[in-house]
Amino acid sequence: MADEFPDYFRRDQAVGVAAPDLLKDCSYAEHIVHARGKRTQLTSISLDPRKIRDFGPTLYRANCSKIADHEHTIVQHFELLSLLRQSAASSTREERVRAIQAHRYAKRRLEGLVKWNFSTAGIERKDLIKWAFDNIQQYFAKA
Repeated sequence: MADEFPDYFRRDQAVGVAAPDLLKDCSYAEHIVHARGKRTQLTSISLDPRKIRDFGPTLYRANCSKIADHEHTIVQHFELLSLLRQSAASSTREERVRAIQAHRYAKRRLEGLVKWNFSTAGIERKDLIKWAFDNIQQYFAKA
């Protein structure tokens, strides 16, 4: 399965990769266009660490095989671009404009996404961000 995914990277703070907010569901286009610096259930990753320098000072490599093995969803770059093109062709005007802008950003940054599928039963809402932070670190290693 390791050959199934190219190398993906994330830039973030030295203390670790920012936690997703597993309660904030949004579309791929919304995440790319409006959620920069905000938490959603998605985490942006890139095929090229040079394209994401402004995301943070520390470079991490995503362990995509482990992410997929643990049943989280990896939306690879080429798949993301295709989904955004489809959204731009079949959505309302507002969604179409957002999808077109997201496509530009994702193409420029060679972006892919991780959609986290954690079971959060038994985790109190107030503890969820800290819990998510602790749980996603295992999927990223400093590069």
